[in-house]
Amino acid sequence: MSLLWMMRSPRRRRVTGLLLALLVSPVWAAGSAPPVHRPAPPPVPTGVVDAIRAGRPVGYPVGGIDLSSHDHQHFTVQWPTEVAAGSQFVYIKATEGSTYLNPYFVADYSAARDAGRYVGAYVYARPDHGDPIGQADFFLRHAKFARDATTLVPFIDLEWPYAGIRTDRCYNLDPTQMRDWIHAFIGRIEAGIGRKPMIYTNTYWWDPCTGNDPSFGAYPLDLAAYNTTRAPTLPAGWTALTLWQYAPGDPSKLDDHDRDVVKGGAAGLRGLAWPPGTAG
Repeated sequence: MSLLWMMRSPRRRRVTGLLLALLVSPVWAAGSAPPVHRPAPPPVPTGVVDAIRAGRPVGYPVGGIDLSSHDHQHFTVQWPTEVAAGSQFVYIKATEGSTYLNPYFVADYSAARDAGRYVGAYVYARPDHGDPIGQADFFLRHAKFARDATTLVPFIDLEWPYAGIRTDRCYNLDPTQMRDWIHAFIGRIEAGIGRKPMIYTNTYWWDPCTGNDPSFGAYPLDLAAYNTTRAPTLPAGWTALTLWQYAPGDPSKLDDHDRDVVKGGAAGLRGLAWPPGTAG
């Protein structure tokens, strides 16, 4: 800031500042948002990067993370760290039920795009709310699905109810009701995007709550199984997994999110985009 500028009166500073803005920033003057100053990212902590890389299961070199609004209660994503650690994809919770929209979804989605990651959306299923078609349609309206070769197929999160959901472990549905609900929900999403979405679950919820139903085995599987030393037990109907959530987020550790790997490395990741296999 020049000395002449500082010596001007407040009113003259405002008028002069406006004239300068109009002269040097025609885009701003035309009504667009003013340019945003983005501070330089902090140095990437080598120890954290090494720990992320070393923690992945052997044979799964391509990792990623998934995010929900809950993550923002503990930390924000350090994108330089994730990029340096080779986290190549991000799944972000978009909706739950037919009314809840993650307030961080749009910002997290844009940040992941800006960081050059593959990005996908997921929905937390609420079978206890009924209306699978309505829930699926609400998700599709907000999931930002695009056929651009870097948007990942969405997934439906089917697991134990979190604290605060007052149902039994299977959302008060018997296995037949649960199978029917999932078929209706996932069928609606498949019709909406033109390909099979992915199912996120764990074996110890899926098998009892669906009655060991094998009829979903053609859908890609994102399996939660928290170990890295042995192949996880697959739910009924599947012979292979697509994504493996091998570690849950730990709020006591800075920037420690749910962590995933993809089967088949870079080619496997490209296959989850649409059209498959055309990016990267």
